[in-house]
Amino acid sequence: MNIKSLLLGSAAALAAVTGAQAADAIVAAEPEPMEYVRVCDAFGTGYFYIPGTETCLKIGGYVRFDAGYADAYTPNSDGLYTNSRAHISLDTASDTEWGALKTRIVARFDYNPHNSAAGFEENTRTRLIEANITWGGFLVGLADSQYSSFSGYAGDVINDDVISYGPFELNQVTYTFDGGNGFKAVVSLEDDGTNDNDIPGGASDWPDAVAGIKYDSGTFAASLVGGYDESQEEGAIKARISGTFGAFSAFLLGGWNTDGDTTNKYAPGDSVGTSWGDWAVWGGAGYKFTDKVAANVQLSYTDNETFAATGNVQWTPVSGLLIQPEISYTSWDAIDEDQFAGMVRLQRTF
Repeated sequence: MNIKSLLLGSAAALAAVTGAQAADAIVAAEPEPMEYVRVCDAFGTGYFYIPGTETCLKIGGYVRFDAGYADAYTPNSDGLYTNSRAHISLDTASDTEWGALKTRIVARFDYNPHNSAAGFEENTRTRLIEANITWGGFLVGLADSQYSSFSGYAGDVINDDVISYGPFELNQVTYTFDGGNGFKAVVSLEDDGTNDNDIPGGASDWPDAVAGIKYDSGTFAASLVGGYDESQEEGAIKARISGTFGAFSAFLLGGWNTDGDTTNKYAPGDSVGTSWGDWAVWGGAGYKFTDKVAANVQLSYTDNETFAATGNVQWTPVSGLLIQPEISYTSWDAIDEDQFAGMVRLQRTF
């Protein structure tokens, strides 16, 4: 009896040891640690940290389809046209002891069946719109001219620059002072963009210059900006005021050309190359009927009697989707021509 009990006890002990060894042999390995994407809210909505860094990244853009009849910029134009666009933007930002260090890249890809007539291969046009670095108030690289962007553009319409109010994308070195109380000032040296045959490489002698001041309270804004075109040795000055009063908004923009008989980079004239004359003026208003429906109108006129008018309705049936019909009329007194045009835009922004 004692021998039987001893054998049974030994077998039980052996089974327990074997079971423990088997359990130890199949223990699962610890999972590898994972780094999830973190939201970066220090620089606004849409930023997230690039994994493994302290740099924040924001990806955005839109897809657009335009269909229209005639062209408000071109007299005697007719016929239907379409254009599709993909617009991509990449923004980065990180904190430094000298303030935020940021970069911005914007590229556009347009497909227009009529582009072949303008010399674009396969009816597709690719453009780099922005590529710049900002740090401590400085901006270097490609961006819209401060003459056009600092004080604000014209109205919230597509055909806002039939009478042009200044240049857009160009290389620049800019410093902006922000007083933190609504007051800002800017100085900018901009690539002339004009070749000089007397200089190796065809470069220009000197950059163009822009300076401006602005006050913006959030509901009211006033600004003054001037630009000097060194190649033409002329320039222009613009003043702009705007305000928002509940659902209603309005602006008035006026420009003065230092030589009314010619055009220059900062007084470009109208879409057919006629100068402003001594001055040009733009004005417009908008009204937001509901969260989904708004309307805008813009009128512009020059000393040389070019007149342009545009109106639209903006419908946002769902967040991120815009449907915008727009009609325009232009009259060029200098060439005794006028033009009606209409279009519809569908745009999905993300």
